[in-house]
Amino acid sequence: MPNYLKGLKTSRESTKGFTLVEVSIVLVIIGLILGGILQGQSLIRGMQVKDVMAIIKDLQTSSQYFRERYHYLPGDWVFSANEIPNVAAGGNGNGLIAGATEVPLVPNHLVNAGFIHGDGLQIRTKYGNVRIISRATSNVATLPTSIQNVIELANLPCDVAMEIDLKIDDGVINTGNVRASVASCLPGGANDPVPFYAVGL
Repeated sequence: MPNYLKGLKTSRESTKGFTLVEVSIVLVIIGLILGGILQGQSLIRGMQVKDVMAIIKDLQTSSQYFRERYHYLPGDWVFSANEIPNVAAGGNGNGLIAGATEVPLVPNHLVNAGFIHGDGLQIRTKYGNVRIISRATSNVATLPTSIQNVIELANLPCDVAMEIDLKIDDGVINTGNVRASVASCLPGGANDPVPFYAVGL
């Protein structure tokens, strides 16, 4: 055999591909990686939902305790000098948290009465502001009239809003006792984030 042919492989030897077992192993590895990514996203969303639900529960509970102690809802509390330290204004006591005076007073009353922590100026989630406000004056006025006041959350991601609705209501964001300001949303698409989302106080 001539020297220039030594060491050369035949065409059949040089085109040898992957075996079925090797391809299967690669596909399994890819599947495990994708599964891990999806599982991680699910865990993150679950934690986000849990955080928002904890804020809702804290506000419902603290507002109830405030009413038991002071006989009015925060923001609607009728001012009584020196009854709550560092609070110099109150509402009209009609049972509705409404208007440019009462709504901003809610965090002030709850913080200074010792029911929540914060600066007394705003209540926030990582997505946006949270207000306690009367149903009739909120951005989600379509809730049942039996609900007088709501916790209104701004800019919740669509998938978080839908998950919360599934856990505490009927799973549809525009029906039931928990509603959004839009009829529907699509994760990553229309109405994402949801402009406003309201839960009964």
